Amino acid sequence: MITNQAVYTEINNCQDCYKCVRYCPVKAIMISNNCASVLDDLCIACGKCVEICPVGAKKIRSDVDVVKLLLRSGKKVILSLAPSWVSSFPQISGSSMVYTLQQMGFMAVSETALGAELVNRHIRQELQKGDSGIMISSACPTIVDYITRHKPELSDMIMPVVSPMVAHASYLKEYYGSNVSVVFAGPCVAKKRESDGFRKLIAASITFKELADWMQELKLGNGLIPDEPASFEPVEAVSGSFYPMEGGMIAGLNTPETQATQFMSFSGMDSVEGLLEGIKTWNPKEKVFIELLSCAGGCINGPAMPHKDKSLGERYFNVIKESTKKVKNIGVNKELMFPLDLHKTYNPHEKTIIKPAYTDAEIMESLRAVGKQTILEELNCGGCGYDSCQSFAVAMLERKAERSMCVSYMRKVAQNKATVLLQRMPCGVIIVDEHLNIIECNKNLANMLGEEVRNIFEAKPGLNGADLRKLLPFHKLFQSVLDTGTDIIDREIRVNGSFLKVSIFTIQAHKIVSAIIRDLYNPEVRNDEIVKRTQVMITENLETVQKIAYLLGENASRTETSLNSILEILKENQDDAKSLSY
Repeated sequence: MITNQAVYTEINNCQDCYKCVRYCPVKAIMISNNCASVLDDLCIACGKCVEICPVGAKKIRSDVDVVKLLLRSGKKVILSLAPSWVSSFPQISGSSMVYTLQQMGFMAVSETALGAELVNRHIRQELQKGDSGIMISSACPTIVDYITRHKPELSDMIMPVVSPMVAHASYLKEYYGSNVSVVFAGPCVAKKRESDGFRKLIAASITFKELADWMQELKLGNGLIPDEPASFEPVEAVSGSFYPMEGGMIAGLNTPETQATQFMSFSGMDSVEGLLEGIKTWNPKEKVFIELLSCAGGCINGPAMPHKDKSLGERYFNVIKESTKKVKNIGVNKELMFPLDLHKTYNPHEKTIIKPAYTDAEIMESLRAVGKQTILEELNCGGCGYDSCQSFAVAMLERKAERSMCVSYMRKVAQNKATVLLQRMPCGVIIVDEHLNIIECNKNLANMLGEEVRNIFEAKPGLNGADLRKLLPFHKLFQSVLDTGTDIIDREIRVNGSFLKVSIFTIQAHKIVSAIIRDLYNPEVRNDEIVKRTQVMITENLETVQKIAYLLGENASRTETSLNSILEILKENQDDAKSLSY
């Protein structure tokens, strides 16, 4: 499937499990024809659906071929490497990583963390001149998309500065010249969408998972050892290296010059949603800067990180260890002095969907479509993927959900169909569990068992929970099928003046069995049985006649052969006698 979406569905693989609906923080999923499609206008590219899809039907758009084509074109290509690389490729040193990427065709490798340091410098200046109020970080593109698409009224709270990726690309273009091409690599899906909006600065964005697979393809998974040390260009990043961790951005902002600002940090969409709920009514008298990251723990827990089987603590440790070492050995970068314009205003997204306000009557009508007539029938079980029946009803009104997603509704439909079929069958039908308790039976069976059972059935249709041993004298046959798993077919039994034909078969091995019971004294059944037995007798007689005919034919053939041989012998004797007489 070819798509421009950062996240999409491989339709043929979707198994209609609704897990993506359940985990999507913005419910950017539409179920249609039993397939879950990603609604790009609502999607915030957090990658959660990709991580939790049990069959891998949710995919991240791959841009590796674009990068390979760019490298083959002969252009000078610089790789902007996100600082969380140290937790994605822990087995490779910095020098080895740079050298390996250069051998893959990149002219130079630079740390995106340099862009983070430029962003921090810009934010510190903004904080010094800004008034009191709330400012939200713009570093995480998923957070920016979430606010501008789903909380547009909060867009003016986003700090007016580009992300570290964009700042770094601007810096590289300024440093190396506008003719170089910049490619970004990191653990984030949303960076693909963000880079699509800055094509003049960023040629393509690939994930660490894509980069790791590419390196494995070239058999470079463990990196190459350079003859001479290779280093990041143009300088190594220092404080910006802390960015991948929750609170890492604040570590570079909390300086004496920003001491009048209160800093906070939250990560994970659940925490972010909780924080933003009602934040518009909060009017602090101080300056408050809030670092928000969509991935719990920070970018080191991004959706496209290889080696996610490793502990989050281990990934955190790798980043903090390397970053602390840089601060100690290098200090503060003083070479990032280009007068770059990093200002950016964030407005509500042009594709922000204003959801219509549905009336209670419309929602109730939608609920009735799935058999929920009263509020007491709203289970809010979450089986459909939505938190409540009301939310599911709204999703149906928005044409994002189908009635078949409601588990309780589909179960009732299935039960009703089964019950109708069961009750309309002309013979007696009964289903029992491993304890010989009745799960369900039809009225015809109750009629066969006498007036007392018929009266019980009228009071309790289906006889659910009744003890079979108290109703059927041949209950041991049911126990035999449960124990052995061997079905009993067309067993004839006489019970209380009735002549029954019983077939007992397994539904679930050693757990549930069912029986079809016919009363041979019933005129309809008797006529059917007579026809059936007549057909059997005709078939058997025909087989007998065929056998007789075969035997007679074979015997006649042998007799003919024997007589012919005798005649031939007599003829030969006559011929011999004539020749002697001459």
